[in-house]
Order: sequence, then structure tokens, then C-alpha cells
Amino acid sequence: MKPVIHASQSPAQVEVDRAECLRRRIIASKFLYESPRQAELWLRLHEQYVAPADLTQTYQQAAEALAACWAHAEGTLIALGCGGGEKDLKILDQLPHGMRFLPTDVSVPLAVKAAPETAALIFDLATAKNLPEFIDQYAGPNRVFTFFGILPNFSPDEILPQLRALLKPEDRLLLSANLAPHGIGAILPQYDNADTREWLSEYPRAHGAGEGVLKITVETDNPHEFISGRFYFREPCIMRANDEQFHFQSGDALHIFVSYRYTLRSLGETLGSHGIVIEKSFQSTNGEEGVFLCGIQ
Repeated sequence: MKPVIHASQSPAQVEVDRAECLRRRIIASKFLYESPRQAELWLRLHEQYVAPADLTQTYQQAAEALAACWAHAEGTLIALGCGGGEKDLKILDQLPHGMRFLPTDVSVPLAVKAAPETAALIFDLATAKNLPEFIDQYAGPNRVFTFFGILPNFSPDEILPQLRALLKPEDRLLLSANLAPHGIGAILPQYDNADTREWLSEYPRAHGAGEGVLKITVETDNPHEFISGRFYFREPCIMRANDEQFHFQSGDALHIFVSYRYTLRSLGETLGSHGIVIEKSFQSTNGEEGVFLCGIQ
């Protein structure tokens, strides 16, 4: 079915956002998933590097805990940033058959892949205005929100106010977070590899950047650490967006990617500062990913 596109992801607004990103030289994460080629590279990368072997069991435990406290025969599971939708649909399988699935994403290719027979919602969670009212048109009461794989890609002060604004007292939220129980350096190889560089380089390459090199490093945004990806130009080029030209010289950089990592303590404190409370938590055996059943204060 044809997706429903919010104003935040209209073609005109996307071009305005793209131009602003090039002006600031910081590329919003939504531009890493917009083309079929980018979606394909990301799905391949996710399959190979991101998911530990026991992660399916972690999500299963979280789904069972949600189902045990879910008292409604009908309602909607709203997948925020659904990606391929596999995890969200496994959660839905544990809920009553009267629950329906509402996929949402910034990427039309990913949302369509997640639910080809469902009218997905396309919006930019980080910037969309009036989003609660927009979602209310397509989802009534008794709502479960899933928020898998999105939290790492944003500064918490940027994304959590938007997430909190969607939640009502009776809603439930399942979110995932990337953790660094043994320090962020231990997980750097998951990102500092050829497949990640190929995926992240696709955006500048597809928009006229020419030759460049993608460097992966660890940075700090007190009190949080994150993995950072920057594309360094090897030759002068002009990139275009919204009828504007942006000039880059050899040695200039585009900040392409971030992935924030948390500890259990820092995650609880960070969510709590935005009015979101962890009720139950489930971790992979290696401790590098957690799924958290949440409500609001």
C-alpha cells in the first residue's frame, strides 16, 4: 500500500533539510537510509555485525513481559523507525490477535519492506511538528510503541523530548539501547570495518562527493561516549541541494554518523531526566544491547 507521508518528509522539506545538513557539514541520520541501495547496505551490515547470537531471546523475553502486563484485546503496535520490521513483528506475535501493526520510518524502502500490505507512516521523528496529532489519526487507544535501533543515532537531548511527547500514561514503550559494559573501545570493530564504511560512504558518493575516506573514531559528549564517522574529501567537489551549491576542498569533512553507547545506570538516568521510566530490562549475554519496557512518569 502507498505510504502516508508527513510534512516533515515531504520532498520539499527533505531538500531543505539536506541543504542545511551540507551547510552545517553534519548529515542527519535519516539521509543514510533513503535510497534502496542505502537500505540494502544497512540491512546487510545489521545482519552481519549488529545482532549478537542470543539477541532473539532477549527480544522474546521483553515481548513476553509486555504481553503479561498488556490487558487489551485490541490496539496498535506503532513501530518507530521500523527498519526491516523483523523485531517489531516478533513483538506483535506475542500480543492479542486484535492488535494491528503500524510501521513508521523516514525511509520509504525500509517501511515498505517491513509491511508491504500496510499503509506505513513516513516522518522524521527528530524534527516533525504536531506528530502526536498526526499519529492519532491512524492509531486509537491501547498503544504499544517500539523504538528499536534509533536511540543510538541521536544525542539524547535531541530525540528523547520528541519520543516523550508521543507517549500517554496508558501507553507502553519497548526501546533498545546499545550498551558498553566493558568500555566503548571493545565494540569499535563492529563499526570500524569495510562494510560500515561502504554504507556510510554511499551518501556522499551518491551526491557528487567523489573520492574520500571514511574514518571511525570514539568521541565524548559529556557524560556520554559515542562512535563517530566522518567522511574526508580527497578532492574538491560541489554538492547540491535545494538549488544551492556547497563547495568542499580536499581535507574537508562531513560528519556522517554517531552511535551513542550507555551503561545501565546512565541509560536510566538519561531516560528519567526526560520523564521515561524503565520498568523491566533485558540484556543480551554479552551485555552490549538491552531491551527495556518503559512507561512515563
